[in-house]
Amino acid sequence: MIRIYPSHFSGTLKAPASHAHAQRLLFMSGIPAKPTLVRNVPDCEDVDATLDCLRALGCRLQQSGDDWLVTPFPKNVMGQIAEFDFGQSATTSRIAIALCAALGIRASCRASGTLPRRKLFPLTGKLAIRGVRFTKFSLPFSMQGRLSPGEYVFDGDEGSQFISALLMALPLLQDSSTIKLSSPLIDSSFVDLTVNSMADFGVEVERRDDGFFIPGRQYYHSPGEITTENDWGLAALWVAAGAASGEQSGGLTVTELPRVSPQLYRDVAKEFPLIAQDYEELDFDASTCPSLATYYAAMSAVKGATVTISGVPQLKAKETDRLKVMTEICEALGQKASLTKSGIHIEGTGRPEYKENVKIDCRKDPWIFMSMALSAAKLTKPIILNNEFCPEKIYRSFLKDFEAMGGKYEIL
Repeated sequence: MIRIYPSHFSGTLKAPASHAHAQRLLFMSGIPAKPTLVRNVPDCEDVDATLDCLRALGCRLQQSGDDWLVTPFPKNVMGQIAEFDFGQSATTSRIAIALCAALGIRASCRASGTLPRRKLFPLTGKLAIRGVRFTKFSLPFSMQGRLSPGEYVFDGDEGSQFISALLMALPLLQDSSTIKLSSPLIDSSFVDLTVNSMADFGVEVERRDDGFFIPGRQYYHSPGEITTENDWGLAALWVAAGAASGEQSGGLTVTELPRVSPQLYRDVAKEFPLIAQDYEELDFDASTCPSLATYYAAMSAVKGATVTISGVPQLKAKETDRLKVMTEICEALGQKASLTKSGIHIEGTGRPEYKENVKIDCRKDPWIFMSMALSAAKLTKPIILNNEFCPEKIYRSFLKDFEAMGGKYEIL
């Protein structure tokens, strides 16, 4: 457990690298005929899971600091059974399953934490219709068979990670395929990140009004070396914490962010004045920055403000049901909270109501943990979070950076 004390954040921080971008680049580096040097790879559990999967496929990996040289897996792996442990990484599982389906690789797949309970049928069900056999449709399972090309239909709210995984796999098939969206895609930034990364490896995807056309018989070509983008989402969380520190902060600056990027959070600067002001009531559409919804909920709860957060139904299917957990946390902090169709409503009391050292269960969700820790900018009394290792899933150096930027904590 960890005790978080009231703190104010300021200073200059190099932006953490994007684990989502790194996972895509690492998997793509495992496919071509020649090795690829992937630079600026972040140190976190999700990337560890991706590296473990590449090893299971037969890739040779060499590390030098934050850089990884990936030598692609040998072709005879397709006659073997790949033993995958996805850990708690949903992105790793989706991409590995789709690539194995496209290449006809037999695999035994397992996972830990909440990942076995997370929705997977929108992907495995579609693969099963087109030639892949699963012992069951949720983890753990074994799979075999080769995917056939065709039309794949997704609802826009079924998950951009499923679509990203298929986009990476379908070009490897002998004929062309399409992905059709029956409703608008929620959170398209991950798909944009995938398509841009594929282009870096010489693989084309054609965007259409209702989805994507993916030419078959394509080959991933190594770019020689490629660099992982730094993460706008994690950067936005830090800048928000600096803004919330207000006049008691000398300002918090995050450096080395990509100016041109498909990442969703690159345009969130307009939201920070909302955080800086001493609001008592706020309506916040978080559709352009969904993970910041957790931070707004945490901030509003500790200061006793009333806030309605909307536009984030996808948060119900993350490491946990993030919206439901935040309602429970708000109640623990003495505020009233309820779920809405696409978000959460917090009916604040106008003042902090929580007891000193109140214990908060973050349910092993790194975004909830980081949001609660960075709510220190508005804390009036210490709070206790139940798992100090929680951020390591996506951001292993979070507590180190937390302390460097002015955060105060104590491991219990």
